[in-house]
Amino acid sequence: MAIPGVTTIIKDRFYTVSRQDAPVGPRIVAIARRSTATNTGGIADLDVVRATNEADVITAFGNGSDIHRAFIELVTAGSERVFLVPLPSDTVFTHGTGALTSASNSGADIFSSAFLAAEAAIPDIIVAWGRGGHPLDWENPATPSNDFEYGFHADNSTTVLNNWAYKVGAAVKSISENTNPCMGVIGIKPYISVAEKMIPSQVATHLTTTGLPDRDSSDLFKSVGPYVTVIAAEVKPLNYASIGATPSSFGYTNGACYLAASISRLPSFSSIVNKPLYNVDALRYAPSRTQQTTLSNKGVNTVIINFNKIAVYGEGLTFAQSTSDYTRLTTKRITDEATQVIRQVCQKFIGQPSTIEMRNSMETAITSGLRGMQLLGALLGSDFSVTYIPSQNKAIVDLALTPAFELKTIEVQVAINI
Repeated sequence: MAIPGVTTIIKDRFYTVSRQDAPVGPRIVAIARRSTATNTGGIADLDVVRATNEADVITAFGNGSDIHRAFIELVTAGSERVFLVPLPSDTVFTHGTGALTSASNSGADIFSSAFLAAEAAIPDIIVAWGRGGHPLDWENPATPSNDFEYGFHADNSTTVLNNWAYKVGAAVKSISENTNPCMGVIGIKPYISVAEKMIPSQVATHLTTTGLPDRDSSDLFKSVGPYVTVIAAEVKPLNYASIGATPSSFGYTNGACYLAASISRLPSFSSIVNKPLYNVDALRYAPSRTQQTTLSNKGVNTVIINFNKIAVYGEGLTFAQSTSDYTRLTTKRITDEATQVIRQVCQKFIGQPSTIEMRNSMETAITSGLRGMQLLGALLGSDFSVTYIPSQNKAIVDLALTPAFELKTIEVQVAINI
């Protein structure tokens, strides 16, 4: 007997099942600064464009620009669908207050405009790009005046309202609630020294992340934290350079693009823990077990070296409060996928009369969608109830989900206009 929403494939005498209603994606949007004038290459500032190849990215945004580096990082790490939102070339980051300003866009809210552009791409993952260590940082004697801008980083301010991680999480939360379930990824500030190599005491100092707010000390992270993921790493991709750029070598990434690309290649029910990073040339540092535990308690993901001497992810966490239902990245992704499945299976009922037959058909479709996720192993259990509000042409679907890796039940509410 066929299961609605699932294709049964017969191979010899064995059965396999595959999803028909899996969400299409993923789309990764990177927000970073360009070095060219607006409309260069026919692309305006604060617009969103799908990046097809490096040559076009260089033409439009500049060789060695922040957004060019973001593209290289994402493609090297394995991203398939990359969209870019270029910030104006004269964008100034005021990290103390978490503000973006541009003289050529006086009075404009650059940060909100960038995420509004990202929303137009219907993103699955948004990367607020920041850099890792750069060769200009390692000059001896030090010349801070020529160092590149850090970009977005989660440890810019302990004041929550001024923190980039909070701001990114709040923007992504709005997109998730209004357009498409998605998540934000952000790294931490690179370690600045006159030498590329870091000794253990420098690693320990750097990983104290003194500028990172305590996620449990403010209720602001209660609703925003699950929508943003923070990573502490400095990863050097293979061939992370560009002929014609000054300097040609780009140094290290801060791991945000790598994490986003890795998430995009995994199903929601597969954790990133112990998954390898692709095309890695070197790590600038690897935290000790104690340092990894400390960062984990702060909600920060890490990159470590496993027993096979391969760079892998040490954690799979969101920046949600430690008491949240969504501390695990897999829990957030599975829940998002379940809500997306509900929206998809209910699409065909929009605009239909609210009859008993239509309601029964919609509830059967919801049952089939959730059953398909249980067959995949994404959900261990699921239940739902539907409340109809005829005066508003709306149905409220209350979900009770038990995602993979969880023992507790997650309650989610989805509103459907019918």
